[in-house]
Amino acid sequence: MNYINPPEKQPPQNITHKTFYSQLYNHEVGYNIYLPPDYKYTNEKYPVAYHLHGWTGNESSEILTMEKICCSRRAITVFPNSSPVIEEFDNLPVEAMLTNELMPFIEREYRTTPSQENRSLSGFSMGAGMAFVYAVKHLDLFSSVMAYAGTYHHFYHKGSQTVGVLPEKAAEIYEDMLREKRDFEEGNVLCLVRQNADNMRENLKINLHIGTDDVLFCDNEILRLYLESLSIPHGYRIFNGAGHELNKIL
Repeated sequence: MNYINPPEKQPPQNITHKTFYSQLYNHEVGYNIYLPPDYKYTNEKYPVAYHLHGWTGNESSEILTMEKICCSRRAITVFPNSSPVIEEFDNLPVEAMLTNELMPFIEREYRTTPSQENRSLSGFSMGAGMAFVYAVKHLDLFSSVMAYAGTYHHFYHKGSQTVGVLPEKAAEIYEDMLREKRDFEEGNVLCLVRQNADNMRENLKINLHIGTDDVLFCDNEILRLYLESLSIPHGYRIFNGAGHELNKIL
């Protein structure tokens, strides 16, 4: 597994590849950072958005696709190497690296506004699932989460069959899950949402994007249905005909 992955092509304007040292990993870890065009001309402080890439991706794999999102807001955007592949094969604590090491590093090195209301998370695929779970677990750190085609079945019960299922089956699967106590056990994302529902209603802005032809459509529908059942406000945008493609669901 490569910890440092500079862009293979010229990165978009105002995006720079760098590294920081992780004590948890005992290794330098790569990240890309977008600084607004006026960053170097002012003493202003900026909100920070963290974007988590998809499974088998790295810190450089989505910077081109996400460029227009970065440019549309006056915020610093950080693209860390947050690969869950590292966690699987090397047993490294991705979540702790992000929240306990990278975020404090970014806030020391750059002019940020270090407060919950000025931090946000986004992600694609596995990164979207991670972003949603981390935002719910760390409501004191993040004010919003934007999940593009989130992978949630890893965070449901391991026996959940939600991948590649026909969209019209989502409600039936969800009803079956509600009858199974195992789907609400500690550590399950549905349990996590229930435990934090009151705080989420008040303090977390949630947006979910998913394509109708995505194999993860039911993953997202089940999460939507559960958020609705708890009256947790959220945006939910469906893209007709889109598959598992980040560029088509932005």
